[in-house]
Amino acid sequence: MTMEKEKLENWIPQFLQHLEVERRSSANTIAAYRRDLNHYVSFLKKRYQTDELFATDHLTKSVVRGFLSELLKEKYTARSTSRKLSALRMFSRYLVRKGVLEANPVANIASPKLDKKLPSFMTKSEIKALLSLPDVETFEGLRDYLILELFYATGIRVSELINIKTSDVNLNNGTLTVLGKGNKKRVLPLPGIVIEDIRRYLQQIEVQASVKPEYNRYLFVKEEKEPFTRQQVATIVQNYIKKVADTEKAHPHSLRHTFATHLLDSGADLMSVKELLGHANLGTTEIYTHVSAEHLKRIYKQAHPRANEK
Repeated sequence: MTMEKEKLENWIPQFLQHLEVERRSSANTIAAYRRDLNHYVSFLKKRYQTDELFATDHLTKSVVRGFLSELLKEKYTARSTSRKLSALRMFSRYLVRKGVLEANPVANIASPKLDKKLPSFMTKSEIKALLSLPDVETFEGLRDYLILELFYATGIRVSELINIKTSDVNLNNGTLTVLGKGNKKRVLPLPGIVIEDIRRYLQQIEVQASVKPEYNRYLFVKEEKEPFTRQQVATIVQNYIKKVADTEKAHPHSLRHTFATHLLDSGADLMSVKELLGHANLGTTEIYTHVSAEHLKRIYKQAHPRANEK
């Protein structure tokens, strides 16, 4: 049977809609797939000098391998390359189901081996110094302080923080409800001091100029009275962390790593940390046991009289 040629680009929007409607993927996941597939299309147009791209001609094992070679030349990391390959694998699988391709050309292409780099985290003294930076006597300072505090106190992701509504905070029972990956909700406990800080912040919001009506349910809004973007929150966090710690720690996820590591250092069990972080698999959480162990080894070597004896 001869397969009818289908334009490759025509299927990308349909695939993204499939992710949204049928697989209920998050907006961030869909955006990542869109970027990676558009990158592949850009590569094809440059390589073949044409806008006429067809699934059967330009989504083959040899062409995909050429794309991977190009990524290697451009010094993409193994993690980025693996993610792009995963996007092509999922897209190809979808096209097979739709009868556009006879077989998945990416199915047997191995992903690059990922380096097992341990996540960076901050020390307790660095956290203390970090939280002392914002001027909590101003509205912006109190807002920034609460952003930093929530990241460290709950281990939430940036995407979860920017979507917090005031209704997600229960001051009476001291909990925060967040919507995580796969649209899964989880309820997180809030320390008493964080509850009081949120209460004070909510009072300050009422004093501020009115927020745009369509955004008045969000906990964190910027000066334009609209919710923050992920990058805007990341920039705020980076600017503060750079003042007290190494640049490699200057990102919001570092505070998530710190949250998990400090819990394990203090004796928390792995399953509890998994639930708090919203991980689907325990294997994802286990990386923090390695981080915690390495941290304890460093402390031992620094403190024990016989640690460096041979």
